Amino acid sequence: MNQYENYFWFESGFEELRRYAKQGTEFCKELESIMMDRSELEKEYFTGLHKIAKKAKRAATKCVGTTLVTAWQRLTDFLEKEEEIHRELSGTLAQDCARPIKIFTDQQVKQREPVEAAVEKQSKAFSEKQKLQQKLKKAAHKQFKEMELSWDQLDAMRGKPTPDKDIQKFEKACRKMEDSLGKVDREFLDSNIKTEEGRLGWETALYRYCQTLESLENERLIQISTTLTKYSELFTAILPPTEERCRELLTMSSGISPPDDIRDVCVAIGPGPNQPEQLLLDCYESDLQNPMNMERRKANLERKIQEMEEEIERRKKARQGLESLSKAYVDTPDFCDEQGQIDVVRQLAEVCDGGGGVDDVRQMCWWTWGECSVHHFLWLQADAMMNMLNANLYKLLCAQAECSNFPKPANQHAEYIQTMRDKNGSVMTVLKIPLDCVSSDNSLYAVPDKTKKTSLRPGRPPPMQNSTPKDDFESSDEHGDGEKGKLEFNEPPPEYIAQCRVEYDYQPNQPDELLIHSGDIVNLIEKQDQDWWKGELNGVIGIFPASYVLELS
Repeated sequence: MNQYENYFWFESGFEELRRYAKQGTEFCKELESIMMDRSELEKEYFTGLHKIAKKAKRAATKCVGTTLVTAWQRLTDFLEKEEEIHRELSGTLAQDCARPIKIFTDQQVKQREPVEAAVEKQSKAFSEKQKLQQKLKKAAHKQFKEMELSWDQLDAMRGKPTPDKDIQKFEKACRKMEDSLGKVDREFLDSNIKTEEGRLGWETALYRYCQTLESLENERLIQISTTLTKYSELFTAILPPTEERCRELLTMSSGISPPDDIRDVCVAIGPGPNQPEQLLLDCYESDLQNPMNMERRKANLERKIQEMEEEIERRKKARQGLESLSKAYVDTPDFCDEQGQIDVVRQLAEVCDGGGGVDDVRQMCWWTWGECSVHHFLWLQADAMMNMLNANLYKLLCAQAECSNFPKPANQHAEYIQTMRDKNGSVMTVLKIPLDCVSSDNSLYAVPDKTKKTSLRPGRPPPMQNSTPKDDFESSDEHGDGEKGKLEFNEPPPEYIAQCRVEYDYQPNQPDELLIHSGDIVNLIEKQDQDWWKGELNGVIGIFPASYVLELS
Protein backbone atom coordinates (compact mmCIF):
# COMPACT_ATOMS: atom_id res chain seq x y z
CA MET A 1 0.00 0.00 0.00
CA ASN A 2 1.04 3.64 0.55
CA GLN A 3 1.08 4.39 -3.18
CA TYR A 4 -0.87 7.67 -3.24
CA GLU A 5 1.84 9.49 -1.24
CA ASN A 6 4.34 8.76 -4.04
CA TYR A 7 2.19 10.12 -6.88
CA PHE A 8 -0.09 12.86 -5.59
CA TRP A 9 1.93 15.91 -4.55
CA PHE A 10 1.80 19.63 -5.01
CA GLU A 11 -1.44 21.54 -5.45
CA SER A 12 -2.20 19.74 -8.70
CA GLY A 13 -1.87 16.32 -7.06
CA PHE A 14 -4.14 17.36 -4.20
CA GLU A 15 -6.83 18.66 -6.57
CA GLU A 16 -6.60 15.57 -8.78
CA LEU A 17 -6.91 13.24 -5.81
CA ARG A 18 -9.82 15.23 -4.38
CA ARG A 19 -11.56 15.11 -7.75
CA TYR A 20 -11.03 11.36 -7.96
CA ALA A 21 -12.33 10.87 -4.40
CA LYS A 22 -15.49 12.79 -5.28
CA GLN A 23 -15.87 10.63 -8.36
CA GLY A 24 -15.54 7.56 -6.12
CA THR A 25 -18.30 8.91 -3.88
CA GLU A 26 -20.50 9.58 -6.87
CA PHE A 27 -19.71 6.11 -8.15
CA CYS A 28 -20.84 4.55 -4.83
CA LYS A 29 -24.00 6.62 -4.94
CA GLU A 30 -24.59 5.35 -8.43
CA LEU A 31 -24.06 1.81 -7.19
CA GLU A 32 -26.56 2.37 -4.37
CA SER A 33 -29.02 3.78 -6.85
CA ILE A 34 -28.48 0.81 -9.14
CA MET A 35 -29.14 -1.69 -6.36
CA MET A 36 -32.26 0.15 -5.23
CA ASP A 37 -33.50 0.44 -8.76
CA ARG A 38 -32.73 -3.22 -9.27
CA SER A 39 -34.88 -4.00 -6.28
CA GLU A 40 -37.74 -1.97 -7.71
CA LEU A 41 -37.24 -3.21 -11.22
CA GLU A 42 -37.46 -6.82 -10.09
CA LYS A 43 -41.19 -6.17 -10.21
CA GLU A 44 -41.17 -4.61 -13.63
CA TYR A 45 -38.69 -7.01 -15.16
CA PHE A 46 -37.92 -6.38 -18.84
CA THR A 47 -38.19 -2.60 -19.16
CA GLY A 48 -36.69 -1.79 -15.81
CA LEU A 49 -33.78 -4.21 -16.24
CA HIS A 50 -32.90 -2.61 -19.56
CA LYS A 51 -32.72 0.84 -17.89
CA ILE A 52 -30.48 -0.37 -15.07
CA ALA A 53 -28.04 -1.91 -17.56
CA LYS A 54 -27.66 1.49 -19.25
CA LYS A 55 -26.96 3.19 -15.90
CA ALA A 56 -24.36 0.53 -15.13
CA LYS A 57 -22.61 1.34 -18.41
CA ARG A 58 -22.50 5.03 -17.57
CA ALA A 59 -21.11 4.28 -14.11
CA ALA A 60 -18.35 2.16 -15.67
CA THR A 61 -16.94 5.25 -17.39
CA LYS A 62 -16.01 6.65 -13.96
CA CYS A 63 -13.80 3.69 -13.10
CA VAL A 64 -10.02 3.82 -13.57
CA GLY A 65 -8.65 0.57 -12.11
CA THR A 66 -8.36 -2.32 -14.58
CA THR A 67 -9.76 -5.03 -12.30
CA LEU A 68 -12.71 -2.85 -11.22
CA VAL A 69 -13.51 -1.89 -14.83
CA THR A 70 -13.42 -5.54 -15.88
CA ALA A 71 -15.69 -6.67 -13.03
CA TRP A 72 -18.11 -3.80 -13.55
CA GLN A 73 -18.33 -4.49 -17.27
CA ARG A 74 -19.15 -8.06 -16.46
CA LEU A 75 -22.00 -6.83 -14.23
CA THR A 76 -23.33 -4.75 -17.10
CA ASP A 77 -23.35 -7.81 -19.36
CA PHE A 78 -25.05 -9.77 -16.64
CA LEU A 79 -27.83 -7.19 -16.29
CA GLU A 80 -28.43 -7.10 -20.04
CA LYS A 81 -28.79 -10.90 -20.14
CA GLU A 82 -31.00 -11.09 -17.10
CA GLU A 83 -33.96 -9.15 -18.42
CA GLU A 84 -36.01 -12.35 -18.15
CA ILE A 85 -35.20 -13.12 -14.49
CA HIS A 86 -37.89 -13.47 -11.84
CA ARG A 87 -39.21 -10.42 -10.00
CA GLU A 88 -39.06 -11.61 -6.40
CA LEU A 89 -35.82 -10.22 -5.00
CA SER A 90 -36.85 -6.64 -4.32
CA GLY A 91 -36.86 -6.69 -0.53
CA THR A 92 -33.64 -8.70 -0.17
CA LEU A 93 -31.75 -6.50 -2.62
CA ALA A 94 -32.86 -3.31 -0.88
CA GLN A 95 -31.90 -4.56 2.59
CA ASP A 96 -28.62 -6.38 1.88
CA CYS A 97 -27.15 -4.38 -1.03
CA ALA A 98 -28.54 -0.86 -1.41
CA ARG A 99 -28.70 0.19 2.23
CA PRO A 100 -25.15 -0.91 3.25
CA ILE A 101 -23.55 0.96 0.36
CA LYS A 102 -25.47 4.14 1.30
CA ILE A 103 -24.35 3.97 4.93
CA PHE A 104 -20.79 3.24 3.82
CA THR A 105 -20.74 6.21 1.41
CA ASP A 106 -21.99 8.65 4.06
CA GLN A 107 -19.33 7.47 6.52
CA GLN A 108 -16.58 7.91 3.95
CA VAL A 109 -17.63 11.49 3.21
CA LYS A 110 -17.50 12.33 6.93
CA GLN A 111 -14.01 10.83 7.26
CA ARG A 112 -12.67 12.61 4.16
CA GLU A 113 -13.84 16.17 4.93
CA PRO A 114 -11.59 16.92 8.00
CA VAL A 115 -8.30 15.87 6.35
CA GLU A 116 -9.28 17.73 3.18
CA ALA A 117 -9.92 20.89 5.18
CA ALA A 118 -6.57 20.47 6.98
CA VAL A 119 -4.68 20.42 3.66
CA GLU A 120 -6.43 23.59 2.50
CA LYS A 121 -5.66 25.31 5.81
CA GLN A 122 -1.98 24.35 5.72
CA SER A 123 -1.71 25.37 2.06
CA LYS A 124 -3.11 28.80 2.84
CA ALA A 125 -0.80 29.23 5.84
CA PHE A 126 2.24 28.21 3.77
CA SER A 127 1.31 30.69 1.05
CA GLU A 128 0.98 33.51 3.60
CA LYS A 129 4.38 32.69 5.10
CA GLN A 130 5.96 32.76 1.65
CA LYS A 131 4.50 36.20 1.01
CA LEU A 132 5.74 37.43 4.40
CA GLN A 133 9.25 36.16 3.70
CA GLN A 134 9.33 37.96 0.36
CA LYS A 135 8.17 41.13 2.09
CA LEU A 136 10.86 40.89 4.78
CA LYS A 137 13.47 40.10 2.16
CA LYS A 138 12.60 43.21 0.22
CA ALA A 139 12.71 45.33 3.38
CA ALA A 140 16.08 43.87 4.48
CA HIS A 141 17.67 44.49 1.08
CA LYS A 142 16.31 48.02 0.97
CA GLN A 143 17.64 48.83 4.44
CA PHE A 144 20.99 47.31 3.52
CA LYS A 145 21.28 49.62 0.52
CA GLU A 146 20.39 52.65 2.64
CA MET A 147 22.96 51.68 5.26
CA GLU A 148 25.63 51.24 2.59
CA LEU A 149 24.93 54.69 1.22
CA SER A 150 25.24 56.13 4.72
CA TRP A 151 28.56 54.40 5.32
CA ASP A 152 29.86 55.61 1.98
CA GLN A 153 28.76 59.13 2.85
CA LEU A 154 30.58 58.87 6.19
CA ASP A 155 33.74 57.72 4.43
CA ALA A 156 33.46 60.72 2.11
CA MET A 157 33.09 63.09 5.08
CA ARG A 158 36.23 61.69 6.66
CA GLY A 159 38.14 62.40 3.49
CA LYS A 160 37.12 66.05 3.52
CA PRO A 161 37.64 68.82 6.08
CA THR A 162 34.57 68.14 8.23
CA PRO A 163 34.13 68.97 11.91
CA ASP A 164 34.68 65.97 14.18
CA LYS A 165 31.37 66.64 15.87
CA ASP A 166 29.46 66.20 12.61
CA ILE A 167 31.40 63.04 11.78
CA GLN A 168 30.69 61.54 15.20
CA LYS A 169 27.02 62.42 14.98
CA PHE A 170 26.73 60.87 11.52
CA GLU A 171 28.69 57.79 12.60
CA LYS A 172 26.33 57.33 15.56
CA ALA A 173 23.38 57.44 13.17
CA CYS A 174 25.08 54.80 11.01
CA ARG A 175 25.63 52.54 14.04
CA LYS A 176 22.01 52.91 15.04
CA MET A 177 20.95 51.98 11.53
CA GLU A 178 23.26 48.95 11.68
CA ASP A 179 21.66 47.77 14.95
CA SER A 180 18.22 48.17 13.42
CA LEU A 181 19.33 46.12 10.43
CA GLY A 182 20.36 43.28 12.74
CA LYS A 183 16.78 43.00 13.97
CA VAL A 184 15.48 42.99 10.40
CA ASP A 185 17.96 40.24 9.48
CA ARG A 186 16.79 38.13 12.40
CA GLU A 187 13.16 38.58 11.39
CA PHE A 188 14.15 37.57 7.86
CA LEU A 189 15.84 34.39 9.14
CA ASP A 190 12.90 33.57 11.41
CA SER A 191 10.55 34.07 8.47
CA ASN A 192 12.68 31.72 6.36
CA ILE A 193 12.47 29.03 9.05
CA LYS A 194 8.73 29.56 9.54
CA THR A 195 8.21 29.29 5.77
CA GLU A 196 10.01 25.96 5.76
CA GLU A 197 7.97 24.84 8.77
CA GLY A 198 4.84 25.90 6.89
CA ARG A 199 5.93 23.85 3.89
CA LEU A 200 6.61 20.85 6.12
CA GLY A 201 3.21 21.30 7.76
CA TRP A 202 1.57 21.43 4.37
CA GLU A 203 3.40 18.27 3.30
CA THR A 204 2.34 16.53 6.52
CA ALA A 205 -1.30 17.43 5.95
CA LEU A 206 -1.07 16.27 2.33
CA TYR A 207 0.68 13.08 3.44
CA ARG A 208 -2.13 12.31 5.89
CA TYR A 209 -4.68 13.18 3.23
CA CYS A 210 -3.05 10.69 0.82
CA GLN A 211 -2.93 8.03 3.56
CA THR A 212 -6.57 8.60 4.50
CA LEU A 213 -7.86 8.61 0.94
CA GLU A 214 -5.88 5.53 -0.01
CA SER A 215 -7.33 3.71 3.00
CA LEU A 216 -10.85 4.92 2.12
CA GLU A 217 -10.33 3.94 -1.51
CA ASN A 218 -9.21 0.49 -0.42
CA GLU A 219 -12.34 0.16 1.74
CA ARG A 220 -14.50 1.49 -1.09
CA LEU A 221 -13.22 -1.10 -3.53
CA ILE A 222 -13.67 -3.85 -0.94
CA GLN A 223 -17.22 -2.63 -0.26
CA ILE A 224 -18.00 -2.64 -3.97
CA SER A 225 -16.56 -6.12 -4.24
CA THR A 226 -18.65 -7.24 -1.25
CA THR A 227 -21.81 -5.71 -2.71
CA LEU A 228 -21.27 -7.36 -6.08
CA THR A 229 -20.46 -10.65 -4.37
CA LYS A 230 -23.63 -10.45 -2.27
CA TYR A 231 -25.61 -9.56 -5.33
CA SER A 232 -24.24 -12.62 -7.14
CA GLU A 233 -24.81 -14.92 -4.17
CA LEU A 234 -28.49 -13.93 -4.01
CA PHE A 235 -29.05 -14.81 -7.61
CA THR A 236 -27.00 -17.99 -7.31
CA ALA A 237 -29.08 -19.21 -4.38
CA ILE A 238 -32.50 -18.10 -5.58
CA LEU A 239 -32.34 -18.38 -9.36
CA PRO A 240 -30.87 -21.70 -10.46
CA PRO A 241 -31.40 -20.90 -14.16
CA THR A 242 -28.86 -18.09 -13.85
CA GLU A 243 -26.36 -20.02 -11.75
CA GLU A 244 -23.67 -20.21 -14.42
CA ARG A 245 -23.77 -16.48 -15.12
CA CYS A 246 -23.73 -15.68 -11.39
CA ARG A 247 -20.60 -17.80 -10.87
CA GLU A 248 -18.88 -15.88 -13.65
CA LEU A 249 -19.78 -12.52 -12.09
CA LEU A 250 -18.71 -13.78 -8.65
CA THR A 251 -15.30 -14.71 -10.03
CA MET A 252 -14.82 -11.31 -11.62
CA SER A 253 -16.02 -9.33 -8.58
CA SER A 254 -13.79 -11.36 -6.26
CA GLY A 255 -10.92 -10.59 -8.59
CA ILE A 256 -11.11 -6.86 -7.84
CA SER A 257 -7.63 -6.03 -6.55
CA PRO A 258 -7.42 -2.74 -4.61
CA PRO A 259 -3.60 -2.54 -4.83
CA ASP A 260 -3.64 -3.11 -8.59
CA ASP A 261 -6.45 -0.63 -9.19
CA ILE A 262 -4.83 1.99 -6.94
CA ARG A 263 -1.61 1.57 -8.91
CA ASP A 264 -3.56 2.02 -12.15
CA VAL A 265 -5.11 5.23 -10.76
CA CYS A 266 -1.69 6.58 -9.80
CA VAL A 267 -0.22 5.87 -13.23
CA ALA A 268 -3.26 7.17 -15.12
CA ILE A 269 -3.95 10.49 -13.39
CA GLY A 270 -1.19 11.05 -10.79
CA PRO A 271 1.05 14.06 -11.67
CA GLY A 272 4.19 12.41 -10.25
CA PRO A 273 6.32 11.99 -7.10
CA ASN A 274 7.27 14.69 -4.63
CA GLN A 275 10.23 16.97 -5.45
CA PRO A 276 10.74 19.35 -2.52
CA GLU A 277 11.76 22.93 -3.34
CA GLN A 278 13.24 24.57 -0.24
CA LEU A 279 13.62 28.34 -0.36
CA LEU A 280 17.04 29.33 1.03
CA LEU A 281 18.07 32.49 2.86
CA ASP A 282 19.26 35.09 0.32
CA CYS A 283 21.06 37.74 2.36
CA TYR A 284 22.06 41.03 0.81
CA GLU A 285 25.76 40.62 1.60
CA SER A 286 25.92 37.03 0.31
CA ASP A 287 25.32 38.28 -3.24
CA LEU A 288 28.64 39.79 -4.34
CA GLN A 289 26.83 41.60 -7.14
CA ASN A 290 25.24 43.88 -4.56
CA PRO A 291 27.42 46.94 -3.87
CA MET A 292 28.85 46.91 -0.35
CA ASN A 293 32.06 47.79 1.49
CA MET A 294 34.17 44.62 1.55
CA GLU A 295 35.16 44.85 5.23
CA ARG A 296 31.56 45.39 6.32
CA ARG A 297 30.45 42.58 4.02
CA LYS A 298 32.93 40.24 5.71
CA ALA A 299 31.86 41.37 9.17
CA ASN A 300 28.18 40.85 8.39
CA LEU A 301 28.86 37.45 6.85
CA GLU A 302 30.85 36.43 9.92
CA ARG A 303 27.99 37.48 12.21
CA LYS A 304 25.34 35.64 10.21
CA ILE A 305 27.50 32.53 9.99
CA GLN A 306 27.75 32.51 13.77
CA GLU A 307 23.97 32.96 14.10
CA MET A 308 23.33 30.14 11.65
CA GLU A 309 25.77 27.85 13.48
CA GLU A 310 24.06 28.70 16.77
CA GLU A 311 20.66 27.87 15.26
CA ILE A 312 21.95 24.50 14.04
CA GLU A 313 23.62 23.79 17.37
CA ARG A 314 20.42 24.72 19.24
CA ARG A 315 18.41 22.19 17.29
CA LYS A 316 21.02 19.52 17.98
CA LYS A 317 20.96 20.17 21.73
CA ALA A 318 17.16 20.36 21.93
CA ARG A 319 16.85 16.67 21.15
CA GLN A 320 18.41 15.50 24.43
CA GLY A 321 15.25 15.89 26.51
CA LEU A 322 13.11 14.25 23.84
CA GLU A 323 15.56 11.36 23.61
CA SER A 324 15.02 10.67 27.31
CA LEU A 325 11.25 10.62 26.80
CA SER A 326 11.64 8.35 23.80
CA LYS A 327 13.77 5.96 25.83
CA ALA A 328 11.04 5.94 28.49
CA TYR A 329 8.61 4.71 25.85
CA VAL A 330 11.02 1.91 25.01
CA ASP A 331 11.33 0.87 28.67
CA THR A 332 7.56 1.27 29.29
CA PRO A 333 5.63 0.51 26.05
CA ASP A 334 2.25 1.15 27.74
CA PHE A 335 3.31 4.63 28.87
CA CYS A 336 1.68 6.27 25.84
CA ASP A 337 -0.46 5.30 22.86
CA GLU A 338 0.95 5.01 19.33
CA GLN A 339 -0.07 8.57 18.35
CA GLY A 340 1.79 9.95 21.37
CA GLN A 341 4.86 7.95 20.39
CA ILE A 342 4.66 9.31 16.85
CA ASP A 343 4.42 12.87 18.21
CA VAL A 344 7.61 12.34 20.22
CA VAL A 345 9.34 10.89 17.17
CA ARG A 346 8.30 13.96 15.16
CA GLN A 347 9.66 16.39 17.78
CA LEU A 348 12.84 14.37 18.12
CA ALA A 349 13.33 14.20 14.36
CA GLU A 350 12.83 17.94 13.98
CA VAL A 351 15.83 18.72 16.17
CA CYS A 352 18.09 15.90 14.96
CA ASP A 353 20.88 16.33 12.47
CA GLY A 354 21.00 14.08 9.46
CA GLY A 355 23.94 11.96 10.63
CA GLY A 356 24.37 9.61 13.58
CA GLY A 357 21.74 11.46 15.65
CA VAL A 358 18.92 10.29 13.42
CA ASP A 359 20.27 6.74 13.45
CA ASP A 360 20.22 6.83 17.27
CA VAL A 361 16.59 7.92 17.25
CA ARG A 362 15.69 5.19 14.78
CA GLN A 363 17.32 2.68 17.10
CA MET A 364 15.30 3.94 20.06
CA CYS A 365 11.98 4.04 18.18
CA TRP A 366 11.93 0.35 17.29
CA TRP A 367 8.42 0.00 18.71
CA THR A 368 6.81 1.39 15.57
CA TRP A 369 9.68 1.77 13.10
CA GLY A 370 8.96 -0.12 9.88
CA GLU A 371 5.30 -0.70 10.83
CA CYS A 372 3.99 2.73 9.83
CA SER A 373 5.43 4.72 6.94
CA VAL A 374 4.66 7.95 8.84
CA HIS A 375 7.97 7.45 10.67
CA HIS A 376 9.88 7.41 7.39
CA PHE A 377 8.10 10.60 6.39
CA LEU A 378 8.97 12.24 9.72
CA TRP A 379 12.65 11.43 9.25
CA LEU A 380 12.53 12.91 5.77
CA GLN A 381 11.10 16.11 7.24
CA ALA A 382 13.77 16.25 9.95
CA ASP A 383 16.53 15.75 7.40
CA ALA A 384 14.94 18.31 5.08
CA MET A 385 14.98 20.97 7.81
CA MET A 386 18.64 20.30 8.66
CA ASN A 387 19.49 20.26 4.94
CA MET A 388 17.89 23.68 4.56
CA LEU A 389 19.76 25.17 7.54
CA ASN A 390 23.08 23.61 6.50
CA ALA A 391 22.57 24.82 2.92
CA ASN A 392 22.00 28.34 4.28
CA LEU A 393 25.26 28.04 6.22
CA TYR A 394 27.04 26.70 3.15
CA LYS A 395 25.86 29.69 1.06
CA LEU A 396 27.22 32.11 3.66
CA LEU A 397 30.52 30.21 3.86
CA CYS A 398 30.86 30.25 0.08
CA ALA A 399 30.29 34.01 0.04
CA GLN A 400 32.87 34.47 2.81
CA ALA A 401 35.39 32.28 0.99
CA GLU A 402 34.86 34.20 -2.24
CA CYS A 403 35.39 37.52 -0.43
CA SER A 404 38.74 36.27 0.90
CA ASN A 405 39.76 34.49 -2.35
CA PHE A 406 39.61 31.11 -0.60
CA PRO A 407 38.39 27.86 -2.19
CA LYS A 408 34.74 27.07 -1.59
CA PRO A 409 34.07 24.32 1.01
CA ALA A 410 32.97 20.91 -0.25
CA ASN A 411 29.23 20.20 -0.23
CA GLN A 412 27.59 16.95 -1.23
CA HIS A 413 24.33 18.78 -2.01
CA ALA A 414 25.88 21.61 -4.01
CA GLU A 415 24.51 20.18 -7.26
CA TYR A 416 20.97 20.53 -5.88
CA ILE A 417 21.34 24.24 -5.02
CA GLN A 418 19.90 26.36 -7.83
CA THR A 419 20.25 30.12 -8.03
CA MET A 420 18.03 32.29 -10.19
CA ARG A 421 16.58 35.76 -10.21
CA ASP A 422 12.94 36.65 -9.80
CA LYS A 423 11.06 39.13 -11.97
CA ASN A 424 12.34 41.97 -9.79
CA GLY A 425 15.97 40.99 -10.37
CA SER A 426 16.57 39.72 -6.81
CA VAL A 427 18.55 36.56 -6.25
CA MET A 428 16.41 33.57 -5.33
CA THR A 429 18.08 30.33 -4.25
CA VAL A 430 16.26 27.01 -3.84
CA LEU A 431 17.42 23.62 -2.64
CA LYS A 432 16.03 20.75 -4.74
CA ILE A 433 17.26 17.51 -3.20
CA PRO A 434 15.60 14.39 -4.66
CA LEU A 435 13.45 12.61 -2.10
CA ASP A 436 15.72 9.54 -2.12
CA CYS A 437 18.73 11.76 -1.24
CA VAL A 438 17.13 13.84 1.53
CA SER A 439 18.13 11.39 4.30
CA SER A 440 21.73 11.01 3.16
CA ASP A 441 24.67 12.21 5.27
CA ASN A 442 24.14 15.91 5.90
CA SER A 443 27.81 16.73 6.46
CA LEU A 444 28.54 19.62 4.14
CA TYR A 445 32.30 19.50 4.35
CA ALA A 446 34.93 16.92 3.56
CA VAL A 447 36.81 15.47 6.54
CA PRO A 448 40.48 14.46 6.64
CA ASP A 449 40.87 10.92 5.34
CA LYS A 450 44.13 9.00 5.79
CA THR A 451 43.61 7.22 2.49
CA LYS A 452 43.84 10.54 0.62
CA LYS A 453 46.85 12.80 0.09
CA THR A 454 44.91 16.04 0.32
CA SER A 455 41.77 17.15 2.12
CA LEU A 456 39.57 20.15 2.65
CA ARG A 457 39.39 21.46 6.16
CA PRO A 458 35.92 20.73 7.62
CA GLY A 459 34.59 24.13 8.50
CA ARG A 460 34.50 27.67 7.29
CA PRO A 461 37.48 29.96 6.51
CA PRO A 462 38.40 31.97 9.63
CA PRO A 463 38.81 35.77 9.50
CA MET A 464 42.29 37.04 8.58
CA GLN A 465 44.63 37.60 11.53
CA ASN A 466 46.75 40.76 12.01
CA SER A 467 45.76 42.15 8.63
CA THR A 468 45.33 45.79 7.70
CA PRO A 469 43.02 46.47 4.73
CA LYS A 470 44.66 48.37 1.89
CA ASP A 471 41.38 49.47 0.41
CA ASP A 472 37.73 49.51 1.37
CA PHE A 473 36.88 46.99 -1.33
CA GLU A 474 40.08 44.87 -1.41
CA SER A 475 41.39 42.23 1.01
CA SER A 476 45.06 42.59 1.90
CA ASP A 477 47.90 40.15 1.22
CA GLU A 478 49.74 39.56 4.50
CA HIS A 479 53.17 39.16 2.91
CA GLY A 480 52.76 40.98 -0.37
CA ASP A 481 54.04 37.95 -2.27
CA GLY A 482 50.74 36.40 -3.25
CA GLU A 483 50.88 33.67 -0.57
CA LYS A 484 47.60 33.96 1.33
CA GLY A 485 47.75 30.57 3.09
CA LYS A 486 50.62 31.27 5.52
CA LEU A 487 50.91 33.10 8.79
CA GLU A 488 54.60 33.67 9.51
CA PHE A 489 56.04 35.18 12.67
CA ASN A 490 59.34 37.05 13.10
CA GLU A 491 59.51 36.49 16.86
CA PRO A 492 60.87 33.14 18.23
CA PRO A 493 58.26 30.33 18.32
CA PRO A 494 56.69 29.51 21.70
CA GLU A 495 57.63 26.42 23.67
CA TYR A 496 56.22 23.19 22.33
CA ILE A 497 54.69 20.32 24.29
CA ALA A 498 55.71 17.44 22.03
CA GLN A 499 56.85 16.52 18.52
CA CYS A 500 54.95 14.84 15.69
CA ARG A 501 56.07 12.98 12.59
CA VAL A 502 54.04 13.74 9.47
CA GLU A 503 52.50 10.62 7.88
CA TYR A 504 50.69 12.24 4.95
CA ASP A 505 51.17 15.36 2.85
CA TYR A 506 48.77 18.22 3.52
CA GLN A 507 48.29 21.26 1.28
CA PRO A 508 46.85 24.28 3.18
CA ASN A 509 43.45 25.54 2.15
CA GLN A 510 43.19 28.35 4.73
CA PRO A 511 45.58 31.19 5.72
CA ASP A 512 46.22 29.79 9.21
CA GLU A 513 47.05 26.24 8.09
CA LEU A 514 50.52 24.69 7.93
CA LEU A 515 52.11 23.12 4.85
CA ILE A 516 53.45 19.68 5.85
CA HIS A 517 55.03 16.79 3.97
CA SER A 518 55.46 13.14 4.85
CA GLY A 519 58.50 12.70 7.07
CA ASP A 520 58.54 16.26 8.51
CA ILE A 521 59.00 16.67 12.28
CA VAL A 522 56.57 19.28 13.62
CA ASN A 523 56.94 20.97 17.01
CA LEU A 524 53.54 20.61 18.68
CA ILE A 525 52.37 23.80 20.47
CA GLU A 526 48.72 23.12 21.26
CA LYS A 527 46.01 20.47 20.73
CA GLN A 528 43.09 22.75 19.85
CA ASP A 529 40.60 19.86 19.52
CA GLN A 530 40.55 16.23 18.47
CA ASP A 531 40.72 17.11 14.77
CA TRP A 532 43.11 20.09 14.55
CA TRP A 533 46.46 20.73 16.28
CA LYS A 534 48.73 23.81 16.27
CA GLY A 535 52.47 23.49 15.63
CA GLU A 536 55.65 25.04 14.21
CA LEU A 537 57.74 23.90 11.24
CA ASN A 538 60.71 25.77 9.78
CA GLY A 539 59.78 28.95 11.66
CA VAL A 540 56.16 28.94 10.45
CA ILE A 541 53.28 28.44 12.89
CA GLY A 542 49.89 27.08 11.83
CA ILE A 543 47.28 24.40 12.35
CA PHE A 544 47.15 20.99 10.66
CA PRO A 545 44.91 17.84 10.73
CA ALA A 546 45.70 15.67 13.76
CA SER A 547 44.94 12.53 11.75
CA TYR A 548 47.82 13.31 9.35
CA VAL A 549 50.58 13.04 12.00
CA LEU A 550 51.90 10.57 14.59
CA GLU A 551 52.80 11.99 18.00
CA LEU A 552 56.30 10.95 19.11
CA SER A 553 56.79 9.73 22.68
